[in-house]
Amino acid sequence: MRLRLFLRTVLSLVILAGCAQEPKIELVEGIDVCRECNMVIDQVNQSAGFVSGSEFITFDSPACLLRYLEGLPKDERPRASDIYFADYRTGFFQSAELSTFLLTDHIPTVMNGRVVTFSDASGAKEAKQHPDEKVVDWYGYRAERGTPDQILEVTIEGDRMVPDVVEVEKDDLVILRAVGRELEADLTLTVTGYPEAGAITVPAAGDTVEVRFLALKPGSGFPIGPSKDRPFGMLKVAGAHTSDEEAQR
Repeated sequence: MRLRLFLRTVLSLVILAGCAQEPKIELVEGIDVCRECNMVIDQVNQSAGFVSGSEFITFDSPACLLRYLEGLPKDERPRASDIYFADYRTGFFQSAELSTFLLTDHIPTVMNGRVVTFSDASGAKEAKQHPDEKVVDWYGYRAERGTPDQILEVTIEGDRMVPDVVEVEKDDLVILRAVGRELEADLTLTVTGYPEAGAITVPAAGDTVEVRFLALKPGSGFPIGPSKDRPFGMLKVAGAHTSDEEAQR
């Protein structure tokens, strides 16, 4: 009898411990506060948060969450699957991997974050009413609104880039600025292996152009030029390729 009672007690404690380790993805309006700015959260449909251990850390806006994450060491930042954003229509939380962001100057937003989030792309596209608004995913939101870690400045002279090699760290938010010198016509460059950087059209008139992208893929040589077979220079991204390599660094 005593053994049975002991086993029940142990089982109950195990169940309670297991439940305690699973944080609820929710917050209480008017009670919970933003970890970044310490403001009381009074608009749940614009809030966000991330899981840390058994705690759901709350923020009053995607802007505050992004600012807080940027202040953490890279190896301490949560995975996209542990980051959540409230749907602007319902207030229900969805992971960053599945959220869609509407970048806008036309909707009143908490902390002037100029962004509202949706649990699906169709919701964001329906809410988009102005040509200067932009619909992006989690990657795009970080690239568009994050604080750059590296600003690379290069000059395109004829068929070469000066400097010919630029280097960044994995997970850096990069701004690549390019200016042409004595070009006969506008020149379009790409970073092979980084399609998210898009096309970089360098004006012959000598104006500076810039692109923003996240350096998520490490590698010793990503060609920069009109094509992969015609590189003007190279981008190097330092960092581990796998989680095992990361653990050994």
